[in-house]
Amino acid sequence: MIKIYNTLTRQLEEFKTVEPNVVKWYNCGPTVNGLMHLGHARSAVAFDTIRRYLEYRGYRVDYIMNFTDIEDRMIEVANKEKRGVLEVAEEYLNYFRRDMASLNLKPATVHPRAMLHINPMIEFVKELENKGYAYESNGDVYFDVRKFKEYGKLSNQKIENILQEGTEDADNPNKRFPADFALWKHKKPGEPYWPSPWGEGRVGWSLECSVMSMMYLGETLDIHSGGQDLIFPHHENEIAQSESLTGKPFVNYWLHNGYVNIDKEKMSKSLGNYVNIVDLLKHYSSDAVRLFVLQTHYRSPIVFTEDTMDQTQVTSDRLFNTILLVKYYSKMQVEKEEKSEMDNNLTSQIANIKEDFIKAMDEDFNTSIALAKIFDLSHDVNDYIRKSKQINPSTIQEVDSFLNDFRSIFGLFEDLDQYSSISMIEQIVTLLIELRQNFRKEKNWTMSDKIRDDLKKANITLEDTPERILWKLGVDK
Repeated sequence: MIKIYNTLTRQLEEFKTVEPNVVKWYNCGPTVNGLMHLGHARSAVAFDTIRRYLEYRGYRVDYIMNFTDIEDRMIEVANKEKRGVLEVAEEYLNYFRRDMASLNLKPATVHPRAMLHINPMIEFVKELENKGYAYESNGDVYFDVRKFKEYGKLSNQKIENILQEGTEDADNPNKRFPADFALWKHKKPGEPYWPSPWGEGRVGWSLECSVMSMMYLGETLDIHSGGQDLIFPHHENEIAQSESLTGKPFVNYWLHNGYVNIDKEKMSKSLGNYVNIVDLLKHYSSDAVRLFVLQTHYRSPIVFTEDTMDQTQVTSDRLFNTILLVKYYSKMQVEKEEKSEMDNNLTSQIANIKEDFIKAMDEDFNTSIALAKIFDLSHDVNDYIRKSKQINPSTIQEVDSFLNDFRSIFGLFEDLDQYSSISMIEQIVTLLIELRQNFRKEKNWTMSDKIRDDLKKANITLEDTPERILWKLGVDK
């Protein structure tokens, strides 16, 4: 049974979908006004992994992730760079797609863009106005939050407290009430605009996601997700306008990921303390970046340091080498496969670890605990390979099968040929190991050491054990 922590109720709940075995999920995507940074990646990787796990558990996931290509921040960048909003959107949208592919993020079922949905957004506002939840004032249209009695339920706030903390544009004289939020903004110099019943202008930010999510998924969603910073006001506003329009629950489960922190501050473009993915991938593998994100539960904050990232790269390399060893030994041919006590122990450990892995992921997708189980398995497998007098391929194949599931769920090491042809490396290294063994029998230590050292220069490490010689890509640091 899968349990999810629901931000709306602030408790773990059993996961039940509106339609059996189908998950209707909307994830708030990026505003494409700059390059993808680690804060964006944290959210994207976390929810990509949860989506993959739900698919592993047998669900069909209709996953919608938007691109915000018209919004205040877009206009600021366009005006600063003296370019059109559409030109800025196209450039950074292409960069985002590139970085998403680099991080092995599965494409959404649909990636809707706000600019392409202006007409249905206008119809949405007209209907809210007809129902008495929206009002026009000097070309702007606002949502009247006092008409929606549950405003503040997601962020667990009361309207009077929201006003004490301050609301964006709270002193705008066009508003009836300071906490009211814009559904439509009248045209201003230097801004893109569209015709509407209230004059030329553009849509409000929160409106975009309500309209696009319901267009593709219906009036009630199973999951809506995004960063913790979107709880208020963005997601709070989405609930108010959507439920006022339909009279139905908008979302059954709200998921929010924690921040990435640098020097105890949230990583963000506005603070200037962000790390772009394109720069990060110059120094670390995409698998290491995903692993860095997934080593922490999605709701908890992550502290980024170069030292932590360096260690994660080492961990990633070691795990990758274990997977290569498992692939290598699972294809071995032996005359007779007999199960030893070590085989039976490893088989039992695989079953227990798989059970614990699923239990961790079922409990609000705890990737931190699930990864700890994978690291335990990696240690057990390496120990088995080093100490077993005869490796049983069928035992290793059980490990390989489970690691295949793990790689698919976590989006890790999916391209085992990412460095070069693994089969070719296997043949060459096996040949060189045999040659080195012959030199060792002849006590030709010079040639024996030369083969080992030359392989090391090629980033292939040999490890002599009492039972056999192991090899792995990468040199121990």
